[in-house]
Amino acid sequence: MAPPGAAAAPETGAVQLLLRNVDSRTTVIRARREDTVGSVLDRLGNGVAASGAEQRLRAVHAGRELPRGATVGELGLPWDATLHVSYRLVPTPHGDAWRLASEIAAAARLAAATVGQPYAAASLELQVRRFLDSARAAHQRKSNSALGPVAEHLGIFLRRGVPGVLVQLYQSDDKRRRTDAERAIRCFLSPDPPAGKSIVKALTAPVLLEFCESFATGARKGDPLYAALRDMVATVLSDPEWTPGLWGDVPRRRVAEQLIRLARETAVAVIVEIAGAYRSRGHPAAAFGNLVEFKTFWSVLRQQVLELDADTPLRPWRKALSQTLEALLKSVEDCMTRFEMNLPPPPAAAAAGRKHTSSSSALTKWTASLHSVWAVLAELDAWSDAHHAMRTTLAAHPRAVTALVLTAGSELSESIRWITRHRDLLEFEARRHLAMAMLPEIVRGADAPPPHEMLIDRGRLLPDSFGYIAHATPQELRAVLSVAFKHEQATGPGVLREWFCLVCQALFNPRLVLFSACPQDRRRFFINPTSVVDPLHLEYFEFAGRMIALALRHKIHAGVFFDQTLFLQLAGRPITLDDIAEADPSLHASCKKILEMDPSLVDSNILELTFAREDEMLGSRTVTELFPGGKDIAVTRFRIMFNKWKPWTEFFASLDVEDFDRMLGGSKGTIDVNEWRAQTDYRGYKEKCRQIKWFWKVSPTL
Repeated sequence: MAPPGAAAAPETGAVQLLLRNVDSRTTVIRARREDTVGSVLDRLGNGVAASGAEQRLRAVHAGRELPRGATVGELGLPWDATLHVSYRLVPTPHGDAWRLASEIAAAARLAAATVGQPYAAASLELQVRRFLDSARAAHQRKSNSALGPVAEHLGIFLRRGVPGVLVQLYQSDDKRRRTDAERAIRCFLSPDPPAGKSIVKALTAPVLLEFCESFATGARKGDPLYAALRDMVATVLSDPEWTPGLWGDVPRRRVAEQLIRLARETAVAVIVEIAGAYRSRGHPAAAFGNLVEFKTFWSVLRQQVLELDADTPLRPWRKALSQTLEALLKSVEDCMTRFEMNLPPPPAAAAAGRKHTSSSSALTKWTASLHSVWAVLAELDAWSDAHHAMRTTLAAHPRAVTALVLTAGSELSESIRWITRHRDLLEFEARRHLAMAMLPEIVRGADAPPPHEMLIDRGRLLPDSFGYIAHATPQELRAVLSVAFKHEQATGPGVLREWFCLVCQALFNPRLVLFSACPQDRRRFFINPTSVVDPLHLEYFEFAGRMIALALRHKIHAGVFFDQTLFLQLAGRPITLDDIAEADPSLHASCKKILEMDPSLVDSNILELTFAREDEMLGSRTVTELFPGGKDIAVTRFRIMFNKWKPWTEFFASLDVEDFDRMLGGSKGTIDVNEWRAQTDYRGYKEKCRQIKWFWKVSPTL
């Protein structure tokens, strides 16, 4: 009579094996071609002799013993291959662990096999506690394993198949057996004493993962024990000291497959939470827990998959992974679509196709599943499988993306910095918000420090302002600024705005020698290379930086614009030859002519070029070497090179030079009165006041 299941049709990548024991009993096992012989035999379980030696199983096929480390595919085992199984005694240094694990497995199997009969509690919880105590006690012993004796103890627990038999008992219909098994399993939720050092917990990931895997598919949903185990897996994996090496001897492919299942479960929970956001369903606490597990499992899974075989996306488990990523993206896209359906129509300029415009409707705040949507987008951005599709979705929903960015508070500002890599898809308001999030906020309210008051003499505008700003502490600059001019009574926002404009105009005046104006656009400035003639030039450059940052923080247009080269240097981006055309047209033209010359003439050193720069200051000429000895080395292979500065902050990461122009100097185009009106705050007046109505009536005619 054929063994049960022997006539089943072969599955792709799977082999059915007949394992025949010495007592002629046959066990049918379905194995994958990448499974090792050892992993197949471990499903039968090993034993421990009275002497403490491990009874390790061995398999013989066609008259030869099969290596435990060889895979089923490597050995070419056919469907329904018969393996003769027998025991071999192998000395083990952890006889007590083998004995305790064997006793737990035997007691659980006996309890499961006698369901329906009288049951005397097997004290499985006490036995598991003894096993964990034994593992902690072995912590100081010597071990040949790189992970130490505690990991070896837990490995024995796995090899004896204890997690599987405990879960089998837990899923029985007998309440007492179920309770006994649950108490035993929950020991791994707190494997170390509350007041003691954590020794076992960091190494429990393989055991916890096996517990989760042992649950029947239909029994996982809604089971509190399964949820607790999955949560514990996430807790262990999110520990900063945890590394993939702690998986030990567990095959990495098996780890990846189990992590994919857990990741898919958390993905489904997040998808449901996002989908139900507009229906006012869900529980915030549960949603937060699902999100934590989602981030943990997907982060670890990403490392595991990339380590295994990033070049084989057609494997079944990779296909399942891609399908989950597609489902996550669709959930976010549906959420964005629903959000935009509730917005008013875009203004005429945006509807006409003007790119990167902003409007009052674009400033609408995101209202649903903020953290979940950002977590999903960040994960999609990290997977090459979904990267292009995610960019397509962002491009198709600019107003929703802008709302997402504007709604992200300080608690999210760091975790969403990845989106600056896609700044070409963002509207101006979103790019500005990401940049401004890098600046310290003005402290207001009950905890606000006293205003930073300044009394300025107009005749000493720069020296007085320098003293107040350059010598102020960061805490003082985060306070509200209050400016008054000597012998003048006026104060308030108007005076503050005037002071900012006057100081910036004075700082960027070419006569101060700090900055030079571009010949073709006198409103644009770059750093004057001769500024070193002023012994305080570095202090004044820092003062200028503080003034620009304060103007941005107080949303005041300083009325100055940076040259392309200065902006690119601050942003840490490469500079091309064409970028210097505005700052130095003469140098740009000279370099262009040299590039158009015959390379052989340049190589002949006819131009007498060296790796040095000449500058003229106060009538004297100085030579600065680009590197040591550069003035004596001829340029034989000409190429244009510009230094790439390391940016001081990530402030510029989300900006282009046109964005920075708008933030510093305002829009160069016609003022949109409707947008201006929508963004206006009234102090002492209301929008319905007669004077306000007069103002908005005449504004379009100015």
